Amino acid sequence: MNTIDHQSVCNQIFARIVGKKMRSTGSKALVSAVMKESINNWSKDSKVKKKLAAPVLWVATKVGKPNPNEQDKYLAADVGALLTSLARKVNADHASGKTLHDEKQGEAIDAFLQNMDFGEVLEMIEGADPHVIESIRTFNQQLWKYPAKAGALTVIAIALMNTSIKGAREIMRPIEEQFSPDLLADLILSIIRDVNGTNAANLTNTVFELIRRVHTGSLLIGKGGKPLLQTYLTGFFRDYYTAMDPELARKARICLAEDQETIANAKADALDANSRMVLSLLSSLGKVTSCKVRGKSRKWRILEDVEKAGFNAAVSESVSDLDTHEVAGLINTACSVLDRVHDAKPDVVSNLVGGIVDSIDSEQVRRISKWLIPDLVEALRPLAPIVLPELIKGFNELVTPEEGAAISLSFAEGGEK
Repeated sequence: MNTIDHQSVCNQIFARIVGKKMRSTGSKALVSAVMKESINNWSKDSKVKKKLAAPVLWVATKVGKPNPNEQDKYLAADVGALLTSLARKVNADHASGKTLHDEKQGEAIDAFLQNMDFGEVLEMIEGADPHVIESIRTFNQQLWKYPAKAGALTVIAIALMNTSIKGAREIMRPIEEQFSPDLLADLILSIIRDVNGTNAANLTNTVFELIRRVHTGSLLIGKGGKPLLQTYLTGFFRDYYTAMDPELARKARICLAEDQETIANAKADALDANSRMVLSLLSSLGKVTSCKVRGKSRKWRILEDVEKAGFNAAVSESVSDLDTHEVAGLINTACSVLDRVHDAKPDVVSNLVGGIVDSIDSEQVRRISKWLIPDLVEALRPLAPIVLPELIKGFNELVTPEEGAAISLSFAEGGEK
């Protein structure tokens, strides 16, 4: 049986690559430059040494002379052949039953771990803190002696970003020009088709189990009725907010809000000069909204299609787990805060609402009301005989002090029936 020694083939190709690289113009020029520099440093101002070094300098010059017949394509071909040979070697190992995770590799890893003192490494990293900070400070002190150089770094970053954008566009250009929609869709969507959903689910289950275990452990070793996570986060945020500058935080929030306004204004200014884009966005609004509605409708139909027994059990569990006391506490707290706001500034609602109403174009509201309300009445007319009796009955029960009484004008005005 004819067997191929793939390792030997890889070694031969790699040796050929190294040899060609050593004989390349760049390598010979580097060797020539090193030789010249070393000889010049040795001879310096000595005439005798210079005469002795002259032949060696001539040899160095000849070594560094470029070869016009040199072609790099053969080196690139050898690199391709090397990668192919490595792949063949690995495939042959797989076919023969050999694996990289054999007993010897396990022994090597075990030997590494036994002789590696992670405590020493930890001490080195923890002790490096002041030295690293000092090195950074020294670097900054020297760098900012030359502000123009620091500015040049920013310009370089911008140039690299622009080049990356252009490069990404050029990478995608052949896809745009040569792939038909069906072929491109088949190519891209095959990635989704070939992803193993079971493996992805197993990974998700593992992550969920880790989350559950950390959560359970936090509850078990927590103190004072608080999970350990809450205790640690409380300490972290206490230090965090103590060290923060409240005035600076206030100004930063205002700045960010103003920057968002600036971005919105910039987009609006740009769209003002491009009415076609505005019309394009407007014309797509209907289909976009319809797609969102259909998606939400399909999600709700999932609940409709669930078998009744399971649905009832899930709803019962969900409702029983809802802490109505906490919901009521939230409402009470909100009412208390609103009451404190009113005590601090009793006219806050009238001023705010009054300021808004005073700024509204009443004529515009009148014109809209003339067509909007009749249209809504006409659209809702088929539901009125079904909904309104129940609404009236419900309001009647809410405001009726005694069973059987009806809504009266005196009650609406604050009087008694």
